[in-house]
Amino acid sequence: MRYRNYIIVLLFVTGGAHSAFCQQLIFTAGDSYAMHDSISKSRWDWGGQISDYSFRHMSEFFPVAIIKKPVQAFIFRSRINNSIGQITVKQNEASTTFEKYLQSKHVSSIIILHKDTIIFERYYGMRPEELHTLQSVTKVITSTLIAELENEKKIDLTNTVDSYLPELKGTAWQGISVRDVLYMRSGIEGAESAPGAHAFTNPKYPYYNFEAALGLLPKTDSTPSSVFKYIATLKRKSEPGEKVEYHSVNTFILGWITEKITNARYSDLVAEKIWGPMGASSNAYVCLSSSGVPWTHGGISATLRDLARFGMLFTKDDIARRKKKIIGMNQISQILQDGSLAYQWSFVDKESMMKGGFGGQGVYINPGKNIVIAYFNFISSDWQETNLLPIIKQVVPSIR
Repeated sequence: MRYRNYIIVLLFVTGGAHSAFCQQLIFTAGDSYAMHDSISKSRWDWGGQISDYSFRHMSEFFPVAIIKKPVQAFIFRSRINNSIGQITVKQNEASTTFEKYLQSKHVSSIIILHKDTIIFERYYGMRPEELHTLQSVTKVITSTLIAELENEKKIDLTNTVDSYLPELKGTAWQGISVRDVLYMRSGIEGAESAPGAHAFTNPKYPYYNFEAALGLLPKTDSTPSSVFKYIATLKRKSEPGEKVEYHSVNTFILGWITEKITNARYSDLVAEKIWGPMGASSNAYVCLSSSGVPWTHGGISATLRDLARFGMLFTKDDIARRKKKIIGMNQISQILQDGSLAYQWSFVDKESMMKGGFGGQGVYINPGKNIVIAYFNFISSDWQETNLLPIIKQVVPSIR
């Protein structure tokens, strides 16, 4: 949901909060009041201790819709292998162990699955039962809803978005295929990844108005009252299919389509089609605008184990044994073949896929080897993110 903008921010720290930042497992009542006071004077996403708190407590700042867990939870096997933490990894020619590397960063938690078994699990700055924001990892939950509707023959990716959303007829969206939106190549203006966009700080930039209308960013005099009507006013910057450009409005369109096709709320769709069949162990939630519109591009909060269980849906063994088809190996093969941003996955090579989110959240999957690595993180006070992918790729060959 965020691309890097390097901003130095002032953290308003009072009460029980610490002046020198460190990860905090439990926040006291005084800490909570201090964080709310700080956020009221800045923003929830300003980084450092503010984001450490807000990323674990999004429901204190925004309306939410509950994504209900099923009656029966999936039960993981456990075979903890502490030697994984001793694997030597390199960063910028310096060597350290995987565990020490994780501890040197502000990784809140990490879990590694092999098949249906937990082989490594650490909580450095949060508790196992806590819900943590997924940020843009939410995107691949939304794209998975599209994949399931595709398997149910309820959507055809070659059809145009306006065939499902008549509200977009006569707009720049008319004629753009669902596939081009799914692959981040709609050509619509306002991508947050555009060079020099300052998408999260410039109220005149189209993307800022999109997130302000949803309540993520501070409202201004130019903030549109309806995010749906605002999206309909966006223009084309290039022809559909011509250029891949990371643009979260594409994901919002996909979420809107899923609600339109099914006539169900996004939170209920995720519960019915993903959280229930995968056997989630906890309720999750999705943040809403003040008018009840879900942030389908970055609003879900969930536990670490449930994020890992979501990742298992994309592994070969899980697909083979699952009675209810959510995503199939044909779609996995398509993603691995088409590369990065296929079905909105951030990184794709020939054997693995990964989706990251603002602040360094992520889920990594090697479908053929049945490996899933999920982790939570938060943004530093200068909006520097920790990219775990190069380190993860050094660890994966040792997983058996």
